[in-house]
Amino acid sequence: MSKSKRFLIIFTVLCLLLFPVTAFACSSGQSTGTSLENKIVIPVSLQQGGETQRTWVQVPGSTGVRKISITYRIQLRPVPGTPSQPVTPPAPQDPPVTPPLLVNPPVTPPPPPPAATVLTADEQQMWELVNAERTSRGLKALEVHPGLVKLARMKSQDMITNNYFAHQSPTYGSPFDMMRREGITYRYAGENLAGSPTVERAHTALMDSPGHRANILNPNFTHIGIGIVDGGRYGKMFTQMFIGVN
Repeated sequence: MSKSKRFLIIFTVLCLLLFPVTAFACSSGQSTGTSLENKIVIPVSLQQGGETQRTWVQVPGSTGVRKISITYRIQLRPVPGTPSQPVTPPAPQDPPVTPPLLVNPPVTPPPPPPAATVLTADEQQMWELVNAERTSRGLKALEVHPGLVKLARMKSQDMITNNYFAHQSPTYGSPFDMMRREGITYRYAGENLAGSPTVERAHTALMDSPGHRANILNPNFTHIGIGIVDGGRYGKMFTQMFIGVN
């Protein structure tokens, strides 16, 4: 291999190793190079990273002006086996949760309305007096039955309007007729009547009467309706209706 070819190979290898490199060469006849054995030696400036280095390139000699440009491109590719930038995987997400479906959910029946929303103040007082008599003797307290409250008020008002005092009404018949028409079912039933200016005196009179007392303390009764209406020759008219549903 000739010296000039060996030099060109070395020069090409150096150009590939130096990156980035801008190489240029020019000649203007005898004024920019030196003729040697029919060849021209041309000074070349190599630039890398802001530094300039000089070297020499030999080309076949000729006359006139010759301009030589050396251009090359280096494309960078990742070297196999070189670790790449680590990529953080996305955080796992919980799967969506579907709420359970309720098929025919149990229905809790509403509780009966409290007595205070059904009874007047006088009726509430008499209901409490009746239950105090029962619970003090170990009997179960009576629950307020709204249907019976309605019938008891009708009976008290009917006695005032028609000026009578009896279990048999000229308007409604017996208390059992009234319950039947209202659709109230029972196994046991009873009625107490009283006329008095106050709740306390009416309750005392009922407890002093054996038949009325037996109704108040009857263990077969479970519900009560009380109707107290102002008016009549006694001041207030009282009706107690009892039923047992067990």
